[in-house]
Amino acid sequence: MNNDLDPIKVDILWKRLVAAVDEAVTTLLRVSFSTVIRDFHDYACAIFDPEGRILAQSTHSTPGLLGVLPFTILNFLEHPLAADLKPGDVLLTNDPWLASGHLPDITVATPIFRGDKIVAYVLCTVHHINIGGRAGSLLSRDVYEEGLKIPIMKLYSEGVPVEPVFSFIRANVREADKVLGDLRAQVTANIAAGRKFLELLDYAGLETVKPLADQIIGRTEIALREALQSLPDMDSSASVLLNDVPGTSGPVKLALRIRKTGANIAFDFAGTSDQVPSAVNVVLNMTRSYCVYPLKCLLIPEIPSNAGLISVVQVEAPEGSILNAKFPAANWARSMVAHLLPELIMETMADILPDKLIAGSGATPLCTGYFSGRYRDGRSFYVIGTFNGGMGARKGRDGLSCITYPGSVANIPVEVIERDTPIVFERKSFAPNSAGPGRMIGGHGQKIVLTVPDDVGEVLKGPIIATIKGSRHGLPITGRGGGSDARPAEMIYNGRAIPFDCELELNAGDRLEIILAGGGGYGDPRERDNALIEQDLRDELLSPQEAEQAYGFSRVKTQASDLAVEPRAGGSAANATSSVRRS
Repeated sequence: MNNDLDPIKVDILWKRLVAAVDEAVTTLLRVSFSTVIRDFHDYACAIFDPEGRILAQSTHSTPGLLGVLPFTILNFLEHPLAADLKPGDVLLTNDPWLASGHLPDITVATPIFRGDKIVAYVLCTVHHINIGGRAGSLLSRDVYEEGLKIPIMKLYSEGVPVEPVFSFIRANVREADKVLGDLRAQVTANIAAGRKFLELLDYAGLETVKPLADQIIGRTEIALREALQSLPDMDSSASVLLNDVPGTSGPVKLALRIRKTGANIAFDFAGTSDQVPSAVNVVLNMTRSYCVYPLKCLLIPEIPSNAGLISVVQVEAPEGSILNAKFPAANWARSMVAHLLPELIMETMADILPDKLIAGSGATPLCTGYFSGRYRDGRSFYVIGTFNGGMGARKGRDGLSCITYPGSVANIPVEVIERDTPIVFERKSFAPNSAGPGRMIGGHGQKIVLTVPDDVGEVLKGPIIATIKGSRHGLPITGRGGGSDARPAEMIYNGRAIPFDCELELNAGDRLEIILAGGGGYGDPRERDNALIEQDLRDELLSPQEAEQAYGFSRVKTQASDLAVEPRAGGSAANATSSVRRS
Protein backbone atom coordinates (compact mmCIF):
# COMPACT_ATOMS: atom_id res chain seq x y z
CA MET A 1 0.00 0.00 0.00
CA ASN A 2 1.34 3.47 -0.89
CA ASN A 3 2.01 5.58 2.20
CA ASP A 4 2.76 8.93 0.53
CA LEU A 5 -0.75 10.20 1.34
CA ASP A 6 -1.56 10.77 5.00
CA PRO A 7 -4.93 9.49 6.33
CA ILE A 8 -6.55 12.94 6.48
CA LYS A 9 -5.65 13.71 2.88
CA VAL A 10 -6.89 10.29 1.78
CA ASP A 11 -10.23 10.97 3.44
CA ILE A 12 -10.52 14.39 1.79
CA LEU A 13 -9.64 12.99 -1.64
CA TRP A 14 -12.01 10.06 -1.19
CA LYS A 15 -14.88 12.46 -0.53
CA ARG A 16 -13.95 14.48 -3.60
CA LEU A 17 -13.87 11.28 -5.65
CA VAL A 18 -17.39 10.39 -4.54
CA ALA A 19 -18.44 13.98 -5.22
CA ALA A 20 -17.18 13.56 -8.80
CA VAL A 21 -19.49 10.62 -9.53
CA ASP A 22 -22.34 12.28 -7.67
CA GLU A 23 -21.82 15.30 -9.90
CA ALA A 24 -22.34 12.94 -12.83
CA VAL A 25 -25.66 11.79 -11.38
CA THR A 26 -26.80 15.37 -10.72
CA THR A 27 -26.01 16.20 -14.34
CA LEU A 28 -27.78 13.06 -15.56
CA LEU A 29 -30.94 13.93 -13.64
CA ARG A 30 -31.01 17.51 -14.88
CA VAL A 31 -30.57 16.80 -18.59
CA SER A 32 -32.32 13.43 -18.99
CA PHE A 33 -35.57 12.94 -20.87
CA SER A 34 -37.32 9.90 -19.36
CA THR A 35 -39.05 9.30 -16.06
CA VAL A 36 -36.98 6.12 -15.65
CA ILE A 37 -34.03 8.35 -14.79
CA ARG A 38 -35.76 11.33 -13.17
CA ASP A 39 -38.21 9.39 -10.98
CA PHE A 40 -37.25 5.70 -11.07
CA HIS A 41 -33.50 6.37 -10.50
CA ASP A 42 -32.41 3.17 -12.24
CA TYR A 43 -28.81 4.10 -13.03
CA ALA A 44 -25.25 4.08 -11.73
CA CYS A 45 -22.12 6.10 -12.46
CA ALA A 46 -18.61 5.01 -11.51
CA ILE A 47 -14.96 6.07 -11.90
CA PHE A 48 -12.17 3.58 -12.66
CA ASP A 49 -8.40 3.88 -12.71
CA PRO A 50 -6.49 3.17 -15.97
CA GLU A 51 -6.18 -0.51 -14.97
CA GLY A 52 -9.96 -0.83 -14.75
CA ARG A 53 -10.20 -0.94 -10.95
CA ILE A 54 -13.40 0.66 -9.68
CA LEU A 55 -12.64 3.59 -7.37
CA ALA A 56 -16.06 5.01 -6.53
CA GLN A 57 -19.70 4.52 -7.44
CA SER A 58 -22.38 7.18 -7.20
CA THR A 59 -24.11 7.47 -3.84
CA HIS A 60 -27.54 7.03 -5.41
CA SER A 61 -27.25 3.89 -7.51
CA THR A 62 -29.26 0.75 -7.85
CA PRO A 63 -27.29 -1.96 -5.99
CA GLY A 64 -27.89 -4.39 -8.84
CA LEU A 65 -25.05 -2.60 -10.64
CA LEU A 66 -22.61 -2.72 -7.70
CA GLY A 67 -21.00 -5.97 -8.85
CA VAL A 68 -21.64 -5.40 -12.57
CA LEU A 69 -19.66 -2.30 -13.50
CA PRO A 70 -16.28 -3.68 -12.30
CA PHE A 71 -16.61 -6.43 -14.90
CA THR A 72 -18.20 -4.24 -17.58
CA ILE A 73 -15.14 -1.97 -17.67
CA LEU A 74 -12.88 -4.98 -18.20
CA ASN A 75 -14.94 -6.01 -21.22
CA PHE A 76 -14.56 -2.51 -22.66
CA LEU A 77 -10.80 -2.54 -22.07
CA GLU A 78 -10.39 -5.95 -23.73
CA HIS A 79 -12.08 -4.72 -26.91
CA PRO A 80 -9.80 -3.71 -29.83
CA LEU A 81 -11.30 -0.18 -29.85
CA ALA A 82 -9.81 0.46 -26.40
CA ALA A 83 -6.27 0.21 -27.79
CA ASP A 84 -6.50 3.47 -29.72
CA LEU A 85 -8.84 5.81 -27.88
CA LYS A 86 -8.62 9.56 -28.43
CA PRO A 87 -9.93 12.50 -26.39
CA GLY A 88 -13.64 12.87 -27.10
CA ASP A 89 -14.18 9.17 -27.83
CA VAL A 90 -17.19 7.53 -26.18
CA LEU A 91 -18.00 3.82 -26.26
CA LEU A 92 -21.30 2.08 -25.56
CA THR A 93 -22.90 -1.35 -25.31
CA ASN A 94 -26.01 -3.03 -23.98
CA ASP A 95 -24.83 -6.60 -24.56
CA PRO A 96 -26.29 -8.44 -21.52
CA TRP A 97 -23.26 -10.72 -21.22
CA LEU A 98 -20.74 -7.88 -21.38
CA ALA A 99 -22.61 -5.46 -19.14
CA SER A 100 -25.59 -5.49 -16.80
CA GLY A 101 -27.66 -8.44 -17.88
CA HIS A 102 -30.49 -7.13 -20.07
CA LEU A 103 -30.90 -5.02 -23.19
CA PRO A 104 -32.66 -1.93 -21.70
CA ASP A 105 -29.49 -1.11 -19.72
CA ILE A 106 -27.11 0.84 -21.97
CA THR A 107 -23.63 1.52 -20.61
CA VAL A 108 -21.65 4.51 -21.87
CA ALA A 109 -17.88 4.53 -21.26
CA THR A 110 -15.67 7.64 -21.53
CA PRO A 111 -11.88 7.73 -21.19
CA ILE A 112 -10.59 10.73 -19.22
CA PHE A 113 -7.44 12.22 -20.71
CA ARG A 114 -4.79 14.44 -19.14
CA GLY A 115 -2.84 15.61 -22.13
CA ASP A 116 -2.37 12.55 -24.29
CA LYS A 117 -2.61 10.06 -21.42
CA ILE A 118 -5.70 8.25 -20.09
CA VAL A 119 -5.85 8.81 -16.34
CA ALA A 120 -9.31 7.30 -15.65
CA TYR A 121 -12.51 5.97 -17.15
CA VAL A 122 -16.08 6.95 -16.31
CA LEU A 123 -18.98 4.56 -16.89
CA CYS A 124 -22.65 5.46 -16.72
CA THR A 125 -25.31 2.75 -16.97
CA VAL A 126 -28.96 3.70 -17.41
CA HIS A 127 -32.11 1.64 -17.76
CA HIS A 128 -33.70 3.05 -20.91
CA ILE A 129 -37.44 3.28 -21.31
CA ASN A 130 -37.34 0.97 -24.34
CA ILE A 131 -34.94 -0.83 -26.61
CA GLY A 132 -37.43 -2.26 -29.11
CA GLY A 133 -38.55 -5.89 -29.19
CA ARG A 134 -41.61 -7.17 -27.38
CA ALA A 135 -43.14 -4.55 -25.13
CA GLY A 136 -42.11 -5.56 -21.63
CA SER A 137 -42.81 -9.26 -21.99
CA LEU A 138 -41.73 -12.20 -19.87
CA LEU A 139 -42.75 -14.52 -22.68
CA SER A 140 -39.75 -13.92 -24.95
CA ARG A 141 -37.98 -17.20 -25.63
CA ASP A 142 -34.62 -15.70 -26.59
CA VAL A 143 -32.80 -12.37 -26.56
CA TYR A 144 -33.59 -11.71 -30.23
CA GLU A 145 -37.22 -11.09 -29.26
CA GLU A 146 -36.26 -8.55 -26.63
CA GLY A 147 -34.92 -5.70 -28.74
CA LEU A 148 -31.80 -4.13 -30.18
CA LYS A 149 -28.48 -5.62 -29.03
CA ILE A 150 -25.59 -3.17 -29.39
CA PRO A 151 -22.06 -4.59 -29.43
CA ILE A 152 -19.20 -2.46 -28.09
CA MET A 153 -18.76 0.43 -30.52
CA LYS A 154 -18.13 4.16 -30.63
CA LEU A 155 -21.00 6.54 -29.96
CA TYR A 156 -18.72 9.57 -30.35
CA SER A 157 -15.41 9.72 -32.18
CA GLU A 158 -13.11 12.55 -31.05
CA GLY A 159 -16.16 14.48 -29.89
CA VAL A 160 -18.19 13.99 -33.08
CA PRO A 161 -21.41 11.91 -32.91
CA VAL A 162 -21.24 8.69 -34.93
CA GLU A 163 -24.46 9.36 -36.81
CA PRO A 164 -25.06 5.82 -38.15
CA VAL A 165 -25.18 4.56 -34.55
CA PHE A 166 -27.73 7.21 -33.56
CA SER A 167 -29.69 6.38 -36.72
CA PHE A 168 -29.96 2.63 -36.16
CA ILE A 169 -30.93 3.15 -32.52
CA ARG A 170 -33.62 5.66 -33.53
CA ALA A 171 -34.97 3.21 -36.11
CA ASN A 172 -35.37 0.35 -33.62
CA VAL A 173 -36.82 1.77 -30.40
CA ARG A 174 -40.11 3.13 -29.16
CA GLU A 175 -39.96 6.67 -27.74
CA ALA A 176 -36.77 7.33 -29.75
CA ASP A 177 -36.44 10.98 -28.68
CA LYS A 178 -36.35 9.95 -25.03
CA VAL A 179 -33.90 7.11 -25.61
CA LEU A 180 -31.47 9.25 -27.61
CA GLY A 181 -31.93 12.15 -25.22
CA ASP A 182 -31.02 9.91 -22.29
CA LEU A 183 -27.98 8.59 -24.18
CA ARG A 184 -26.72 12.14 -24.66
CA ALA A 185 -27.42 12.78 -20.97
CA GLN A 186 -25.16 9.85 -20.08
CA VAL A 187 -22.36 11.29 -22.19
CA THR A 188 -22.79 14.68 -20.51
CA ALA A 189 -22.77 13.03 -17.07
CA ASN A 190 -19.46 11.30 -17.86
CA ILE A 191 -17.93 14.59 -18.97
CA ALA A 192 -19.01 16.22 -15.70
CA ALA A 193 -17.43 13.43 -13.64
CA GLY A 194 -14.24 13.59 -15.70
CA ARG A 195 -13.92 17.32 -15.16
CA LYS A 196 -14.24 16.90 -11.39
CA PHE A 197 -11.75 14.05 -11.45
CA LEU A 198 -9.11 16.18 -13.17
CA GLU A 199 -9.70 18.92 -10.61
CA LEU A 200 -9.06 16.33 -7.90
CA LEU A 201 -5.69 15.37 -9.39
CA ASP A 202 -4.68 19.04 -9.64
CA TYR A 203 -5.80 19.72 -6.06
CA ALA A 204 -3.84 16.72 -4.75
CA GLY A 205 -0.77 17.40 -6.89
CA LEU A 206 -0.92 13.87 -8.30
CA GLU A 207 0.24 12.87 -11.77
CA THR A 208 -1.85 9.70 -11.57
CA VAL A 209 -4.59 8.41 -9.31
CA LYS A 210 -2.62 5.28 -8.40
CA PRO A 211 -1.42 6.41 -4.93
CA LEU A 212 -5.00 7.25 -3.91
CA ALA A 213 -6.43 4.17 -5.61
CA ASP A 214 -4.04 1.86 -3.81
CA GLN A 215 -4.97 3.42 -0.48
CA ILE A 216 -8.76 3.32 -0.76
CA ILE A 217 -8.92 -0.08 -2.46
CA GLY A 218 -6.50 -1.58 0.05
CA ARG A 219 -8.39 -0.16 3.03
CA THR A 220 -11.71 -1.48 1.74
CA GLU A 221 -10.31 -4.96 1.22
CA ILE A 222 -8.73 -4.99 4.69
CA ALA A 223 -11.98 -3.84 6.32
CA LEU A 224 -14.06 -6.51 4.62
CA ARG A 225 -11.54 -9.25 5.33
CA GLU A 226 -11.41 -8.23 9.00
CA ALA A 227 -15.21 -8.40 9.15
CA LEU A 228 -15.11 -11.89 7.63
CA GLN A 229 -12.28 -12.96 9.94
CA SER A 230 -14.40 -12.04 12.96
CA LEU A 231 -17.08 -14.58 11.98
CA PRO A 232 -16.98 -18.32 12.59
CA ASP A 233 -15.95 -20.39 9.60
CA MET A 234 -18.87 -22.01 7.80
CA ASP A 235 -19.74 -24.40 5.01
CA SER A 236 -23.49 -24.17 4.62
CA SER A 237 -26.04 -24.83 1.89
CA ALA A 238 -29.63 -23.80 1.19
CA SER A 239 -32.02 -23.87 -1.73
CA VAL A 240 -35.44 -22.66 -2.82
CA LEU A 241 -37.93 -23.97 -5.33
CA LEU A 242 -39.79 -21.59 -7.64
CA ASN A 243 -42.97 -23.30 -8.75
CA ASP A 244 -44.53 -21.05 -11.37
CA VAL A 245 -41.73 -19.51 -13.43
CA PRO A 246 -43.03 -18.53 -16.89
CA GLY A 247 -41.91 -20.85 -19.66
CA THR A 248 -41.45 -23.86 -17.41
CA SER A 249 -43.54 -26.92 -16.64
CA GLY A 250 -41.89 -27.79 -13.33
CA PRO A 251 -40.13 -26.13 -10.42
CA VAL A 252 -36.94 -24.11 -10.83
CA LYS A 253 -34.30 -24.64 -8.16
CA LEU A 254 -31.89 -22.02 -6.86
CA ALA A 255 -29.17 -23.79 -4.90
CA LEU A 256 -26.37 -22.12 -2.95
CA ARG A 257 -23.37 -23.26 -0.95
CA ILE A 258 -21.37 -20.64 0.97
CA ARG A 259 -17.91 -21.49 2.23
CA LYS A 260 -16.30 -18.99 4.58
CA THR A 261 -12.76 -19.74 5.73
CA GLY A 262 -10.82 -17.11 7.59
CA ALA A 263 -10.98 -13.91 5.54
CA ASN A 264 -12.22 -15.59 2.37
CA ILE A 265 -15.76 -16.29 1.19
CA ALA A 266 -17.08 -18.17 -1.85
CA PHE A 267 -20.62 -18.46 -3.24
CA ASP A 268 -21.25 -21.60 -5.30
CA PHE A 269 -24.59 -22.05 -7.08
CA ALA A 270 -23.93 -25.62 -8.25
CA GLY A 271 -27.20 -27.55 -8.43
CA THR A 272 -29.19 -24.58 -9.76
CA SER A 273 -31.65 -25.36 -12.55
CA ASP A 274 -30.86 -24.77 -16.21
CA GLN A 275 -31.80 -21.56 -18.02
CA VAL A 276 -35.41 -21.39 -19.17
CA PRO A 277 -37.19 -20.29 -22.39
CA SER A 278 -38.58 -17.09 -20.86
CA ALA A 279 -37.23 -13.68 -19.94
CA VAL A 280 -36.14 -14.38 -16.34
CA ASN A 281 -32.62 -15.72 -16.94
CA VAL A 282 -29.71 -14.07 -15.13
CA VAL A 283 -26.20 -13.54 -16.48
CA LEU A 284 -23.20 -14.11 -14.23
CA ASN A 285 -22.48 -10.38 -13.79
CA MET A 286 -25.90 -9.85 -12.20
CA THR A 287 -25.53 -12.95 -10.01
CA ARG A 288 -22.22 -11.55 -8.77
CA SER A 289 -23.85 -8.23 -7.98
CA TYR A 290 -26.58 -9.74 -5.83
CA CYS A 291 -23.95 -11.65 -3.87
CA VAL A 292 -21.69 -8.67 -3.21
CA TYR A 293 -24.55 -6.35 -2.23
CA PRO A 294 -26.17 -8.43 0.57
CA LEU A 295 -22.75 -9.39 1.94
CA LYS A 296 -21.85 -5.69 2.19
CA CYS A 297 -25.17 -4.94 3.91
CA LEU A 298 -24.79 -7.77 6.40
CA LEU A 299 -21.16 -7.28 7.35
CA ILE A 300 -20.05 -3.69 6.90
CA PRO A 301 -22.62 -1.48 5.14
CA GLU A 302 -20.55 1.70 5.47
CA ILE A 303 -17.64 0.23 3.52
CA PRO A 304 -16.83 2.11 0.27
CA SER A 305 -17.90 0.39 -2.93
CA ASN A 306 -14.70 -0.14 -4.88
CA ALA A 307 -12.42 -2.85 -6.23
CA GLY A 308 -11.35 -3.85 -2.71
CA LEU A 309 -14.87 -5.07 -2.07
CA ILE A 310 -15.19 -6.97 -5.34
CA SER A 311 -11.83 -8.73 -5.00
CA VAL A 312 -12.82 -10.51 -1.79
CA VAL A 313 -15.96 -12.23 -3.06
CA GLN A 314 -15.74 -15.33 -5.27
CA VAL A 315 -18.91 -16.32 -7.16
CA GLU A 316 -19.45 -19.42 -9.30
CA ALA A 317 -22.57 -20.62 -11.09
CA PRO A 318 -22.88 -23.44 -13.64
CA GLU A 319 -22.69 -22.16 -17.21
CA GLY A 320 -26.08 -22.55 -18.84
CA SER A 321 -27.95 -22.35 -15.54
CA ILE A 322 -30.63 -19.76 -14.80
CA LEU A 323 -27.97 -17.84 -12.79
CA ASN A 324 -25.29 -17.98 -15.50
CA ALA A 325 -27.36 -18.06 -18.67
CA LYS A 326 -25.71 -18.57 -22.04
CA PHE A 327 -26.46 -16.62 -25.19
CA PRO A 328 -29.12 -16.29 -26.60
CA ALA A 329 -31.15 -16.70 -23.39
CA ALA A 330 -33.93 -14.16 -22.83
CA ASN A 331 -33.20 -11.99 -19.80
CA TRP A 332 -35.32 -8.81 -19.94
CA ALA A 333 -36.90 -9.58 -16.52
CA ARG A 334 -33.79 -11.02 -14.87
CA SER A 335 -34.64 -9.19 -11.65
CA MET A 336 -37.51 -11.67 -11.15
CA VAL A 337 -34.89 -14.26 -10.15
CA ALA A 338 -31.85 -12.15 -9.22
CA HIS A 339 -33.80 -10.20 -6.57
CA LEU A 340 -34.44 -13.45 -4.71
CA LEU A 341 -30.74 -14.10 -4.12
CA PRO A 342 -30.31 -11.90 -0.99
CA GLU A 343 -33.00 -13.94 0.80
CA LEU A 344 -31.27 -17.18 -0.23
CA ILE A 345 -27.92 -15.82 0.94
CA MET A 346 -29.35 -14.78 4.31
CA GLU A 347 -30.94 -18.21 4.74
CA THR A 348 -27.59 -19.85 4.01
CA MET A 349 -25.79 -17.60 6.53
CA ALA A 350 -28.48 -17.84 9.23
CA ASP A 351 -26.32 -19.87 11.62
CA ILE A 352 -23.52 -17.29 11.86
CA LEU A 353 -25.52 -14.05 11.50
CA PRO A 354 -28.87 -14.80 13.17
CA ASP A 355 -29.39 -11.29 14.59
CA LYS A 356 -28.71 -9.43 11.35
CA LEU A 357 -31.16 -11.19 9.07
CA ILE A 358 -34.55 -9.92 7.97
CA ALA A 359 -37.70 -11.87 7.29
CA GLY A 360 -38.99 -12.42 3.76
CA SER A 361 -40.01 -9.34 1.79
CA GLY A 362 -43.16 -8.77 -0.23
CA ALA A 363 -41.11 -6.10 -2.01
CA THR A 364 -39.01 -8.88 -3.55
CA PRO A 365 -38.79 -9.00 -6.50
CA LEU A 366 -39.57 -5.51 -7.75
CA CYS A 367 -43.11 -5.16 -9.12
CA THR A 368 -43.45 -2.96 -12.20
CA GLY A 369 -46.15 -2.23 -14.74
CA TYR A 370 -45.45 -1.41 -18.37
CA PHE A 371 -48.21 0.39 -20.26
CA SER A 372 -48.15 1.16 -23.97
CA GLY A 373 -50.61 2.30 -26.61
CA ARG A 374 -51.28 4.69 -29.46
CA TYR A 375 -53.45 7.78 -29.70
CA ARG A 376 -55.68 8.36 -32.68
CA ASP A 377 -53.57 11.36 -33.70
CA GLY A 378 -50.58 9.04 -34.22
CA ARG A 379 -48.74 9.74 -30.95
CA SER A 380 -47.66 6.72 -28.93
CA PHE A 381 -46.90 6.22 -25.26
CA TYR A 382 -44.79 3.74 -23.35
CA VAL A 383 -44.54 4.25 -19.58
CA ILE A 384 -43.37 2.37 -16.52
CA GLY A 385 -45.10 2.29 -13.14
CA THR A 386 -43.58 1.04 -9.88
CA PHE A 387 -45.60 -0.76 -7.21
CA ASN A 388 -44.10 -1.61 -3.85
CA GLY A 389 -44.48 -4.30 -1.24
CA GLY A 390 -43.21 -4.33 2.33
CA MET A 391 -39.75 -5.26 3.55
CA GLY A 392 -39.28 -8.03 6.08
CA ALA A 393 -39.03 -7.27 9.79
CA ARG A 394 -35.75 -7.66 11.67
CA LYS A 395 -34.78 -8.14 15.27
CA GLY A 396 -35.83 -5.01 17.13
CA ARG A 397 -37.39 -3.14 14.19
CA ASP A 398 -40.49 -3.31 12.03
CA GLY A 399 -40.01 -3.75 8.31
CA LEU A 400 -40.07 -0.75 5.99
CA SER A 401 -43.33 -0.20 4.12
CA CYS A 402 -43.87 0.24 0.38
CA ILE A 403 -40.25 0.07 -0.67
CA THR A 404 -38.29 -1.57 -3.47
CA TYR A 405 -35.95 -4.15 -2.01
CA PRO A 406 -33.36 -5.19 -2.99
CA GLY A 407 -33.60 -3.10 -6.17
CA SER A 408 -33.61 0.20 -4.22
CA VAL A 409 -35.07 2.18 -7.10
CA ALA A 410 -37.48 5.03 -6.42
CA ASN A 411 -41.21 5.45 -6.88
CA ILE A 412 -42.65 6.79 -10.13
CA PRO A 413 -45.53 9.12 -9.17
CA VAL A 414 -48.94 8.10 -10.51
CA GLU A 415 -49.37 11.67 -11.75
CA VAL A 416 -46.58 11.03 -14.27
CA ILE A 417 -48.39 7.98 -15.64
CA GLU A 418 -51.72 9.81 -15.73
CA ARG A 419 -50.08 12.68 -17.60
CA ASP A 420 -48.74 10.43 -20.36
CA THR A 421 -51.59 7.91 -20.63
CA PRO A 422 -55.40 7.80 -20.31
CA ILE A 423 -55.08 5.57 -17.21
CA VAL A 424 -56.66 6.85 -13.98
CA PHE A 425 -55.40 5.76 -10.56
CA GLU A 426 -58.29 5.57 -8.12
CA ARG A 427 -56.13 4.42 -5.23
CA LYS A 428 -52.53 3.94 -4.19
CA SER A 429 -52.30 3.26 -0.47
CA PHE A 430 -51.14 0.87 2.22
CA ALA A 431 -52.78 -2.54 1.86
CA PRO A 432 -54.68 -3.51 5.06
CA ASN A 433 -53.61 -6.75 6.79
CA SER A 434 -50.60 -7.09 4.50
CA ALA A 435 -47.86 -6.90 7.17
CA GLY A 436 -46.64 -10.26 8.44
CA PRO A 437 -47.47 -10.53 12.19
CA GLY A 438 -44.72 -10.73 14.77
CA ARG A 439 -43.22 -9.01 17.76
CA MET A 440 -41.87 -6.79 15.01
CA ILE A 441 -44.18 -6.69 12.00
CA GLY A 442 -43.21 -6.72 8.36
CA GLY A 443 -43.55 -3.57 6.32
CA HIS A 444 -46.97 -2.88 4.83
CA GLY A 445 -47.66 -3.68 1.21
CA GLN A 446 -49.46 -1.45 -1.23
CA LYS A 447 -52.87 -1.48 -2.85
CA ILE A 448 -53.21 0.05 -6.30
CA VAL A 449 -56.48 0.46 -8.20
CA LEU A 450 -56.33 1.76 -11.76
CA THR A 451 -59.09 2.16 -14.31
CA VAL A 452 -59.53 3.03 -17.96
CA PRO A 453 -62.17 5.74 -18.62
CA ASP A 454 -65.32 4.74 -20.51
CA ASP A 455 -64.63 7.28 -23.25
CA VAL A 456 -61.03 6.19 -23.91
CA GLY A 457 -61.99 4.94 -27.37
CA GLU A 458 -62.39 8.55 -28.47
CA VAL A 459 -58.67 9.25 -27.97
CA LEU A 460 -56.98 5.84 -28.30
CA LYS A 461 -56.54 3.61 -31.29
CA GLY A 462 -56.76 0.12 -29.86
CA PRO A 463 -56.27 -1.15 -26.29
CA ILE A 464 -53.63 -0.28 -23.71
CA ILE A 465 -51.15 -3.15 -23.54
CA ALA A 466 -50.11 -3.80 -19.94
CA THR A 467 -47.46 -6.13 -18.55
CA ILE A 468 -47.32 -6.54 -14.77
CA LYS A 469 -44.32 -8.39 -13.35
CA GLY A 470 -43.55 -9.01 -9.71
CA SER A 471 -44.44 -12.58 -8.73
CA ARG A 472 -42.41 -14.56 -6.18
CA HIS A 473 -43.07 -17.70 -8.24
CA GLY A 474 -44.84 -19.41 -5.35
CA LEU A 475 -42.10 -18.63 -2.82
CA PRO A 476 -43.71 -17.81 0.56
CA ILE A 477 -42.92 -14.54 2.34
CA THR A 478 -41.58 -16.16 5.47
CA GLY A 479 -41.32 -14.82 8.99
CA ARG A 480 -38.24 -15.28 11.19
CA GLY A 481 -37.68 -16.09 14.83
CA GLY A 482 -41.28 -17.19 15.37
CA GLY A 483 -42.76 -14.42 13.21
CA SER A 484 -45.57 -15.21 10.78
CA ASP A 485 -45.56 -15.26 7.01
CA ALA A 486 -47.09 -12.37 5.09
CA ARG A 487 -50.05 -12.93 2.83
CA PRO A 488 -49.15 -13.39 -0.85
CA ALA A 489 -49.78 -10.66 -3.37
CA GLU A 490 -52.83 -10.76 -5.59
CA MET A 491 -54.09 -9.12 -8.75
CA ILE A 492 -57.75 -8.68 -9.71
CA TYR A 493 -58.82 -7.83 -13.24
CA ASN A 494 -62.47 -6.78 -13.61
CA GLY A 495 -63.37 -8.69 -10.45
CA ARG A 496 -61.48 -11.85 -11.42
CA ALA A 497 -58.22 -13.01 -9.80
CA ILE A 498 -55.39 -13.37 -12.31
CA PRO A 499 -51.70 -14.29 -11.98
CA PHE A 500 -48.85 -11.82 -12.01
CA ASP A 501 -46.25 -11.88 -14.80
CA CYS A 502 -48.94 -11.59 -17.44
CA GLU A 503 -49.87 -9.42 -20.40
CA LEU A 504 -53.27 -7.71 -20.50
CA GLU A 505 -55.30 -5.64 -22.91
CA LEU A 506 -56.95 -2.78 -21.03
CA ASN A 507 -60.03 -1.34 -22.71
CA ALA A 508 -62.69 1.21 -21.82
CA GLY A 509 -64.17 0.57 -18.37
CA ASP A 510 -61.57 -1.98 -17.30
CA ARG A 511 -60.43 -2.04 -13.67
CA LEU A 512 -57.20 -3.53 -12.32
CA GLU A 513 -56.41 -4.01 -8.63
CA ILE A 514 -52.89 -4.87 -7.50
CA ILE A 515 -52.43 -5.80 -3.83
CA LEU A 516 -48.74 -6.10 -3.01
CA ALA A 517 -47.67 -8.22 -0.07
CA GLY A 518 -46.07 -6.92 3.08
CA GLY A 519 -42.97 -8.34 4.72
CA GLY A 520 -42.74 -11.32 7.04
CA GLY A 521 -42.86 -10.79 10.80
CA TYR A 522 -40.04 -11.30 13.33
CA GLY A 523 -40.63 -12.83 16.76
CA ASP A 524 -43.73 -14.17 18.48
CA PRO A 525 -46.81 -12.09 17.50
CA ARG A 526 -48.18 -12.52 21.05
CA GLU A 527 -45.28 -10.35 22.25
CA ARG A 528 -46.30 -7.40 20.08
CA ASP A 529 -46.81 -4.17 22.05
CA ASN A 530 -50.56 -3.62 22.48
CA ALA A 531 -50.22 0.10 21.82
CA LEU A 532 -48.77 -0.61 18.40
CA ILE A 533 -51.61 -2.97 17.57
CA GLU A 534 -54.11 -0.33 18.68
CA GLN A 535 -52.44 2.23 16.43
CA ASP A 536 -52.67 -0.08 13.41
CA LEU A 537 -56.35 -0.66 14.17
CA ARG A 538 -56.98 3.10 14.32
CA ASP A 539 -55.08 3.60 11.06
CA GLU A 540 -57.11 0.77 9.47
CA LEU A 541 -53.93 -1.09 8.59
CA LEU A 542 -55.21 -4.02 10.64
CA SER A 543 -58.75 -5.34 10.87
CA PRO A 544 -60.26 -6.43 14.21
CA GLN A 545 -60.58 -9.97 12.82
CA GLU A 546 -56.89 -10.09 11.86
CA ALA A 547 -55.89 -8.64 15.24
CA GLU A 548 -57.84 -11.41 17.00
CA GLN A 549 -56.54 -14.19 14.78
CA ALA A 550 -52.88 -13.16 14.49
CA TYR A 551 -52.26 -11.57 17.90
CA GLY A 552 -55.04 -12.88 20.15
CA PHE A 553 -56.09 -9.26 20.54
CA SER A 554 -59.65 -7.99 21.03
CA ARG A 555 -61.20 -4.79 22.29
CA VAL A 556 -63.58 -4.93 25.28
CA LYS A 557 -65.72 -2.25 26.94
CA THR A 558 -66.39 -1.68 30.60
CA GLN A 559 -69.75 -0.52 31.94
CA ALA A 560 -68.34 2.99 31.99
CA SER A 561 -67.82 2.62 28.23
CA ASP A 562 -64.08 2.99 28.64
CA LEU A 563 -61.71 0.63 26.91
CA ALA A 564 -60.17 -1.86 29.28
CA VAL A 565 -57.93 -4.89 28.98
CA GLU A 566 -58.00 -8.48 30.01
CA PRO A 567 -54.35 -9.45 29.64
CA ARG A 568 -53.32 -12.88 28.43
CA ALA A 569 -51.53 -15.16 30.84
CA GLY A 570 -47.95 -14.06 31.29
CA GLY A 571 -48.59 -10.69 29.67
CA SER A 572 -46.26 -7.84 30.54
CA ALA A 573 -47.24 -4.92 32.76
CA ALA A 574 -47.10 -2.68 29.71
CA ASN A 575 -49.51 -4.94 27.89
CA ALA A 576 -51.84 -5.12 30.89
CA THR A 577 -52.52 -1.40 30.76
CA SER A 578 -53.56 -1.41 27.11
CA SER A 579 -57.16 -1.35 25.97
CA VAL A 580 -57.30 -4.91 24.69
CA ARG A 581 -57.98 -8.49 25.61
CA ARG A 582 -55.48 -11.12 24.55
CA SER A 583 -56.75 -14.67 24.21
